[in-house]
Amino acid sequence: MGPIYNGHIGEGTILVVEDNDGDFFLVEDFLLEKLRGAAIVRCGNFGDTVDYLNGENPDIAVILLDLHLPDARGMELVKDILGMSNNVPIIILSGYADLRTAQESLKLGVSDYLIKDDLNPEILYRALIYAKERNSYVSLLQRSTKMYQELFDFSPQPMWVFDPVSLAFLNVNKSAMATYGYDKEEFMAMTIRDIRPKEHYRALNDSIAERKENRDTPFAGIFVHTLKSGDLIQVEIYSNDIMFQGSDARLVLANDVTEKYNHIQTIEAQNARLREIAWTQSHIVRAPLSRILGIINLLEIEEGYSQDLKYLLEQLKKSGKEMDMVIQDIVERTAQIDGKHGEKH
Repeated sequence: MGPIYNGHIGEGTILVVEDNDGDFFLVEDFLLEKLRGAAIVRCGNFGDTVDYLNGENPDIAVILLDLHLPDARGMELVKDILGMSNNVPIIILSGYADLRTAQESLKLGVSDYLIKDDLNPEILYRALIYAKERNSYVSLLQRSTKMYQELFDFSPQPMWVFDPVSLAFLNVNKSAMATYGYDKEEFMAMTIRDIRPKEHYRALNDSIAERKENRDTPFAGIFVHTLKSGDLIQVEIYSNDIMFQGSDARLVLANDVTEKYNHIQTIEAQNARLREIAWTQSHIVRAPLSRILGIINLLEIEEGYSQDLKYLLEQLKKSGKEMDMVIQDIVERTAQIDGKHGEKH
């Protein structure tokens, strides 16, 4: 006798939309043979179906739909029922083997297309199970897609998807629009070249070629981008290959590091000035200091100078040596700054 209903198609009602009594009773027998105790509801025309779908009725597990009703038929009927079904899986039961209609129906989202003359309990049961499993998978996929779309749209950092061949933008998030100044429509008419200075096109081409060779490495580098206003920003780029709407694409996350870059530039400029000062002190100031110390040495070997002059010369010599130590300390500290600067790069 085969498997008995065990909850695989859910606890809802099976809605059979069929105007022919003989066809309905046959379908009903097939259903009850496999799904003992199943709740089956029949609607004999489109109007009754609309009322039932819009009314306060038990949850519907699946809809079995005849394509030829007294008041509706064909693809228009399919579209209307799909629009009211609230994602309930739909299986078409047709008396005609129309391949084109079957293909169009499946493209619209119908779960299955069965020919009445080929029906038996096993085929119908398998179609029901497949429809429910497919519907669960599609619902899960839609929820997952929505979640990731929201993560993309509301990321605080600019993100976009582009075609690695044409370089055209395929999608951008809100942060990218806010940062770069373009709206969604403008982005969709652009390529990633349009946010690069022309003199940086070669660097862009080199980066794209390198990404093809190093697909497992998300970090692409730091680049200069152009805003709609014409201002330039420094951005840290991370990218990965993805499938987007069935085609190969690349997902990019851009981190604006302009402030950090400018801060580093300021520090480097300060370090350069400090090195210049240190060089000046060690070469220009030290030269006359050395001469002063030399003169003191000459005076010390002269005879006949007073004790007061001797004391003053000793103090002058002591101060000169202290100044020399200060200059040496500045030079050493500057060397340490240069060493740390080299480590960072």
